[in-house]
Order: sequence, then C-alpha cells, then structure tokens
Amino acid sequence: MRWTIAGGATIVTFGVCVAVVRALTWSWLPTEDGARLDTALAFAAIAATAVLAGLSWWATREQQAPTLTPPPRTRTLVQTATAAGSSTVKQTGGGAAQVEQHAEASDEARVFQSGGRGLRGLRTGPERIEQRAEASGYSRIEQSGCERTAEGA
Repeated sequence: MRWTIAGGATIVTFGVCVAVVRALTWSWLPTEDGARLDTALAFAAIAATAVLAGLSWWATREQQAPTLTPPPRTRTLVQTATAAGSSTVKQTGGGAAQVEQHAEASDEARVFQSGGRGLRGLRTGPERIEQRAEASGYSRIEQSGCERTAEGA
C-alpha cells in the first residue's frame, strides 16, 4: 500500500509540474513550444525524483506488527457442563487469573477439561485452576492443568 501511494504521488507530481510549466509565461522560460516542453519535462523529472526519493524512504520503513496484548488477568472463568448418553463436552480455560471447571458425566459421555495457557502469546497459564468432575456408568473424564513456563524461557 505504501508503494502504491509513493508511485501515485510521483506520477501526479510529474503531471502537475509539466502542466504548470507549460501554462506559465514567466520571462525566464523559453517561448518556443519545443523548448518549453523540454524545460517542463526536465523540471517535472527533477521534482518527481525528489518526491519519489522522499516517499521511498517512507515506503521502505518497517511497519510495526500489531501486538496482541492479553486481557487483564483479574477475572475468573467458570465453566459448568453436564454430559449424558454418548455426548462429548470439551472445556478449555485460559486468559483469566482463575479458572473453575465443573463437569458431570453419565452413561457413555466423555468430558475433556483443560486449564490451558489461554491466548496465543500468553506465557503463563492461570494462577489458580479448580477442576471438579463426577462420572458414572461408562463415562470418561480427562482433566489437564496448565503448563507453567518460567519468565524468560
């Protein structure tokens, strides 16, 4: 996008300079049409080169990528699930300071609970994870906490 702007501004500068020099009648400009056009083209080339040089510097500057800032870690995430029959429930917590997950499963239901690391780029998981589950019949519950990473790792 930056190069499009730089190229467009250069073309506009060239065209405006040619038109202005051909239209003006200053005493120091040539009076013949051929000589006036040559002067206009030379002036326009110099002006457009100056514009392109300045905008090239701007266009090649590295754009900073938007940074993903995690949400404030002061909230509590509470998830509750009930599964019966052959249903499946997946609970993933993250991005909160505290995560509470509660699940009940019966018959052949499956429940997966994960404390999680939260948002991509978030280096540590929740400060506190609470997971509770009740199962009956042939149901299956899998719970995983959170992988904690030391600062600077």
